[in-house]
Amino acid sequence: MKKNRLSQFDSTVNSLAPNKSFFLKSLFQKTKSLLFLFTLSFYSLNAFTQNTSLISDCSDFVSGPAAWPYVLVATTVDSGSASQGAQTFTMNVTSLPAGGADFRVAKTTANGNWYFGPATALTLGSNSISVPAVTFNRAVKFQFSSGAVEFNILSLNGVASSCVAPLPIPPISLISDCGDFVSGPATWPYVLVATTVDSGSASQGAQTFTMNVTSLPAGGADFRVAKTTANGNWFFGPATALTLGSNSITVPAVTFNRAVKFQFSSGAVEFDALSLNGLASSCVCSAISSSTDVIVACDSYTWIDGNTYNLSNNTATYLFMNAAGCDSTVTLNLTINNSSSSSSNVTACDSYAWNGNTYTSSGTYTWVGRNSVGCDSTATLVLTIHSPTASTTTISSCNDYTWNGVT
Repeated sequence: MKKNRLSQFDSTVNSLAPNKSFFLKSLFQKTKSLLFLFTLSFYSLNAFTQNTSLISDCSDFVSGPAAWPYVLVATTVDSGSASQGAQTFTMNVTSLPAGGADFRVAKTTANGNWYFGPATALTLGSNSISVPAVTFNRAVKFQFSSGAVEFNILSLNGVASSCVAPLPIPPISLISDCGDFVSGPATWPYVLVATTVDSGSASQGAQTFTMNVTSLPAGGADFRVAKTTANGNWFFGPATALTLGSNSITVPAVTFNRAVKFQFSSGAVEFDALSLNGLASSCVCSAISSSTDVIVACDSYTWIDGNTYNLSNNTATYLFMNAAGCDSTVTLNLTINNSSSSSSNVTACDSYAWNGNTYTSSGTYTWVGRNSVGCDSTATLVLTIHSPTASTTTISSCNDYTWNGVT
């Protein structure tokens, strides 16, 4: 979408160029750049935030008492019936301060008094607690003993924190790292659930998975189909060896509600594409993109990478996360044109007309316009004005007199 919009601007600029001044073209180029920056900011705002954060640096936390100085407010009495629901926080801790750090629950009870839960030590990895639902309006807070806790995931009641940015989706994934798979029996520990009986008539349709395998473990790996039959019993298909490249199977449609699963023998299978019933997996990035930012500027240009370029450049690149959560690379195609200047010394009598202005006194004057490449052109005039002089001579002569060649 972004690239298409930039292309539309390019077309507009090129159509105007033969008939309009460079100034107008430059205006369109600047407008296009603003559109690009807006689009980039919209699609990749998180690219400018950190992938990890300290509690002390995260504005989601408000101030608390001395022993528990950082607080996540989950709900308040003013939230009414919404405060009665379960309140949950989840944090994936990547670093702890020396001596560790704790958290605790603070909540109001039915009589309005505060209850403070026991201190619980934070650990590296996932930390989560849920305060059960109640039948009265209440306040719930999660209090933390230190701001020196570093994390890369934080959510409160299912809403992800803006203090950390999600990492770009990788181009490849192991089955064991992909959340699309649920746990299965010991010999088939990874399972893709295609449909369930609860899905009703939708479960009767054909069920398909496709996986593009890039690496297999030593000894290989298998998959099989598990499905329920018309009488509700389970049928398990034969084991099929996964191969490098595309692997796909379709379970035909039926006339009864049923469950269908695809079971896998190993989590060490690496893939770069996976779809289930036509829906692409979010475990791998299938929308890696690239684009070119065409810029024409005078003298210098500061690009989205923060660098200021004084010369033309078509090699600089910038990596950000696109709307699909995948890596996207933009390449700079920058043309730098230069401003120009000139100076002239003029001596004139009485007055002098220059660039639409008439000057009657000596001085240094400047004029700024556009040169042939659309950049500033500064002309300097050093002007000397001489004024006319007059004199009177009284002569007495007989018959005639010759003066200045005239008799």
